[in-house]
Amino acid sequence: MKKTLALILSLFLACISCETIMKRAYSQSGSYDQISPPDLLKDFSALRKRVKKNPRDVPALNSLGIIYARAGKLDEAINLWKLAMSVDPTYVHLYNNLGSALKQQKRYDQARLIFRTGLVYSNSYWIYYNLGLLEREDGNTAKAAEAFQLCLAQSPDFQPALKQLAELGYHVQLPKRQGGEPLSIGSYKPPTDIGAQKHYDERLLGTVASKGIPPSTYGGKTKPYSLPDGIKALSFEECVEIIREFNPSKEEKFIALTFDDGPHRTNTPELLEILKKEGAKATFFVVGNRAEAFPELVSKISEEGHDIGNHSWDHRSLVKSTDKEALESVRKTNDLISGITGKQCEIVRPPYGATNRHLKNLFRQEEWHEILWDVDSRDWESKTPEAILWRVMKTISPGSIVLMHDIHSHAASVLPVIIKAFKASGYEFITITDMIKRKRAHIMKRALPISEQFDDNNVSNPVATNTTEVN
Repeated sequence: MKKTLALILSLFLACISCETIMKRAYSQSGSYDQISPPDLLKDFSALRKRVKKNPRDVPALNSLGIIYARAGKLDEAINLWKLAMSVDPTYVHLYNNLGSALKQQKRYDQARLIFRTGLVYSNSYWIYYNLGLLEREDGNTAKAAEAFQLCLAQSPDFQPALKQLAELGYHVQLPKRQGGEPLSIGSYKPPTDIGAQKHYDERLLGTVASKGIPPSTYGGKTKPYSLPDGIKALSFEECVEIIREFNPSKEEKFIALTFDDGPHRTNTPELLEILKKEGAKATFFVVGNRAEAFPELVSKISEEGHDIGNHSWDHRSLVKSTDKEALESVRKTNDLISGITGKQCEIVRPPYGATNRHLKNLFRQEEWHEILWDVDSRDWESKTPEAILWRVMKTISPGSIVLMHDIHSHAASVLPVIIKAFKASGYEFITITDMIKRKRAHIMKRALPISEQFDDNNVSNPVATNTTEVN
């Protein structure tokens, strides 16, 4: 016990140094700012407090280890993971992290022992995959191939393992996705160079002149609105009244809630609890380096029946990146999501919503669906629930994709009202995967080529390009 406490004390004495290194690294990154992810500095402080309060908090120890490793303090990270493993040897994520860290230090025998010990507790294909990477790096080609094959025995469609085997000279066939070409979904998002209040005044009055942005429709008819001075606090009854004025077909009575930039240590669990209580499904577009730090939350999202989408590894603009950088960012995040959940990820939301024709084509080549939105809550900007609810309810329509963020706490305050109001009117809340299935079914029903249904130049379904979201 004394040895454990001494280890914890030594780790906390290194915290200031670690935080300084992290801040220096971020300050040298031109694309980083204090309001945009990846902002793990606050998480670092919160995790420190959690471990100080409960030294046996294994998920917190694991997350702290990841942050230490990113700051270049790999020895401290290894000590944290060893400490966590002594508390709970069944926490599988520790074996992947610790084994990979030891591999990075060329301590192959120790890394091999860690991976094989992890397989005693869990027949995890992700551990088999990491063991295969270790054996390949150490020159053991046959053992590497065996590990990748055992990985595929657990998850036959795990593409990273298939690609590794192909590189080793084995004949493999990558799985073909069913259902046609990838889609680009999301008809509109507000430009950030227009003030929020001014933007909504103009859109609701039907005076926006931007190309492809229709005037607001209410009950299927164009109708001007005059916003009151300030923001009106909509009641549940007023939300229901707005919804009932819509005139959708039965197939259109759904809403897709989406949450960007997480997972977040406190906000994401709160949102999940609300969604479970209200019987609604949603899609979480995770940032890779945050998902890596909080793998238990990614697992929880998936286990509760929600979608997990890809929001890049570190929230850097893919439009401003090279093709190689963009693909690496998305692939790395996809591999992580697959490794945690056991499910392939095919939906991508580019950071800031910044996209263009070249990026769309890049996504299509990789068979990824690009997902934007048509309702922006601007919860990153608004500090009051009234403003968020007002913006959502005055711009939403049947079949909308709503943009919120689980790194900000404001969405949770209005989410129950939105869900209750729509469900009272017979709507359901679905995942993006379900929306894709419905859109494809609609396309098949109409028997038209996808290019005609989702063409970038189709005025009836405009896709936002070269614009920017601020988080």
